[in-house]
Order: sequence, then structure tokens, then C-alpha cells
Amino acid sequence: MATIARIKEDAATILGILGEGETLPSYESNDMNNAYLEVFYQLQKLGLTTWGVTDAIPAEYAGSVAKLVADQRALNYQLPPEKYIRVKQEGWGADMDGFAVKRIRSLQTSSRMDTTRIENY
Repeated sequence: MATIARIKEDAATILGILGEGETLPSYESNDMNNAYLEVFYQLQKLGLTTWGVTDAIPAEYAGSVAKLVADQRALNYQLPPEKYIRVKQEGWGADMDGFAVKRIRSLQTSSRMDTTRIENY
């Protein structure tokens, strides 16, 4: 399980605004928190959450959620063009086809398949 604080730190690291041993200033921490909430509610609207808004994030989702949070704020932090493109591709993508979204969808699909039982008579 990953805490929301960990997701925010991972997203800030992806964006390059948090270095090793540093802590986020309050403005950036609040901004990352708002980005997390936006991502959570978008995922919830798509039926892609298995946790509550204030709950810890399951470990298998954590990396993807951090990438989506970074993507959510990629415009706010002046990234070099190549890094901006990479963050967008790894996050939501151009048409909800980014790596993180695909990963979360695949986790949802496999968890649904695990709970579905088909019996043949």
C-alpha cells in the first residue's frame, strides 16, 4: 500500500521538482494534493478505483497513479519538451491511452476476471 503523501512525492520526483532528501514546499505539496484528488475522481468516474479518496493506494496501482498525478500537473511546471512528452505518454496519453491508464485498466480487468466464475454443466 502507498500513502497519498508517497504518491505526491513520486509525482513531484517525476516532474523534477523534488530531489533526493528534499521535502515539498507547502505550495507544491498542496498543488500535488489537488492533482491527486483530480486524478482520483477522474479514475473513479471511469470505474477504475478500488480504494477510497483518503485510503492508501494499493501497491500495484501506486506507480501508475503517481504518473497520472505528474501528468495532471505537467503544464504547471515548465518541463523541457522531451520530458513533457514523456510524462504525457506515461500518464493519461493523447486519448486516455497512456501507459498508466492502460496499466490500471489491465489491473481492473484481471481483478474482475479473478472474481468471476463461469461454471459449465
